[in-house]
Amino acid sequence: MIAKFKFLTGLAVTVAALTVTSPLTDMFGKHYNQNQDFTCCKGNQLVLHHFYNTRVFWVNVNSGYVLEPIGKPTEGCNVSCGD
Repeated sequence: MIAKFKFLTGLAVTVAALTVTSPLTDMFGKHYNQNQDFTCCKGNQLVLHHFYNTRVFWVNVNSGYVLEPIGKPTEGCNVSCGD
C-alpha cells in the first residue's frame, strides 16, 4: 500500500513538473520561427508564410508553413508566390 502511494505521488509530481516547465522549454506544441517567415502574393492577395515546428518531448514531429492573408486584395501585388 505504501509503495503504491509513493508511486502515485511520484507520478503526480512528475506530471506537475512537466506541465509547469513545458511552456518554458518548448517541450510540446507548435512553435513559430520568425527568421524563416516570408511574404508573397497569391492572386492579388499579399500572404505571410509563418514557419512552425511541432514538438513532442523536444522532438520535431512536424514542420511547415501557415498562410496568413495580409490586408485586402489589391491589383498592385508584384511578388507572386512560386507554387
